[in-house]
Amino acid sequence: MRRLLSDARIRLGACVLAMAAAAGLGIVTQAKDPVTRAEGVDEPTRVVVNRTALSCPALASGGKVSSVVNAVSPTLPEGTPTAEGNETPLTIAPLPETADPTGSLLVRGKIGSSTPAIKPAPLLIRGVGPLAAGTVGTSTTTSIEGVNQGMASTPCQLPGSDFWFVGASGAGDRRDVLVLTNLDSINAEVNVTVYARSGPQDLPQARGIVVPARGTSELYLNLIARNLRDIALHVESTGGRVAPALRSNATNGTKPAGVDWLNPSAPPANKVFVPAAAPGAGLRILSVANPSDLQASASLTVHGPNGPFKPAGLETVQIPAGSVKTFKLDPVLHGDPSAITLTSDQPVTASLRMVDASGDDFASIGSAEALTGPAYLVLPAHQQPATLQVTAPGKTGSVKFELRDAAGRMLDTRALDVIAGATSPISLKAQPRPTYLMVEQTRGTVVAGVTLMPAAKPAEDDVAQVAAWPLNTSLVFRAQLGAQPDVRAALR
Repeated sequence: MRRLLSDARIRLGACVLAMAAAAGLGIVTQAKDPVTRAEGVDEPTRVVVNRTALSCPALASGGKVSSVVNAVSPTLPEGTPTAEGNETPLTIAPLPETADPTGSLLVRGKIGSSTPAIKPAPLLIRGVGPLAAGTVGTSTTTSIEGVNQGMASTPCQLPGSDFWFVGASGAGDRRDVLVLTNLDSINAEVNVTVYARSGPQDLPQARGIVVPARGTSELYLNLIARNLRDIALHVESTGGRVAPALRSNATNGTKPAGVDWLNPSAPPANKVFVPAAAPGAGLRILSVANPSDLQASASLTVHGPNGPFKPAGLETVQIPAGSVKTFKLDPVLHGDPSAITLTSDQPVTASLRMVDASGDDFASIGSAEALTGPAYLVLPAHQQPATLQVTAPGKTGSVKFELRDAAGRMLDTRALDVIAGATSPISLKAQPRPTYLMVEQTRGTVVAGVTLMPAAKPAEDDVAQVAAWPLNTSLVFRAQLGAQPDVRAALR
């Protein structure tokens, strides 16, 4: 082994794997197809995550808001190992190193929450020990008035060096802000590449952005990309790691039209999945970004409750090189809970914007990768039933899900088959307190997400609650080859 690690090429491979694990890219939860490796190269092993650092963004001030982070170190499937040692609590705290925690996770399986704040501030979840594996959190802000009226909720983000966002805007009816958060003890530097309908944009203000240690930087899109309506962002860290979040406030004339976070999209690929188009009336706008140098020819498939179909007129769409193109899908979705597959000859990525029937609020969900193991999601309190949407975009698949309350008690559990090409919606009852969900793919290719839309006939004093949360495989294991990587910088 010593001789193996003395080889420069192998040391480089070990470093790459270690950095991928530290950035959250080395997620391994179950065996997949065998990989052919060069002779003498060790097979990466699965090691339980023993430390975590997650960034939980906050809205800007405006109106009477209440902001909270709910997090959980979830109950793992039976037989899943955890790190050795005592269950040291994980903390929910402001970014400054000297700040006192506002919440904590004391034991596995019970939700911990920050103290509700009327002046939102970014928080982080961090800690070392057995509770780290699988830990997830959700940042949620609600308001009954003003520019932040409605619900804005997003999963807390693992820091990394490469992210994509699709469906942003610099137009006058939007106020979109890219918020870059640095949890580490050294400054980070970021370049943002912007793609629009007219192609890649040369924006010097979007390059060389310094994000201070344990701090944030903001990029206002209506200043650097004024009047560019449909844009995609490629966020790349050239030094250090960041956790980006894209805040979006919409207006209809002088009237606020909702606020939410635009979820990150999966990296460009020849096949991408948008996992959850919410049921009900309202706009459904698909944005597709083609960052390549060649025009993309993409086939669009909708996966509804009754199976897959190719919408008339959209069977094949063309996305010019380096550009973003939008497609109005509500006429073809017919209010059904659905998912979308894009198959393209050039790598693309996508997102879906969902506006409720009243036009008072919206949510956005980015493309997501298929599940490869358990996915955990903390759901904030919600006044209306939410919808878990599970799709098998290829052959028939199977999933198991569990919904637990804040104390870890089982509220619902089920195993079900998902018909080939179809979306199965599962209604989750309204909850006055946060809950957490586990979805595990047990057979086939499966994508999933949770959506929340207002009642068909809301009461006069109801505030619209519109949200969408993708389900991504949670970081329970990481790949390791050779020496264990040192990721202590994320916790300083």
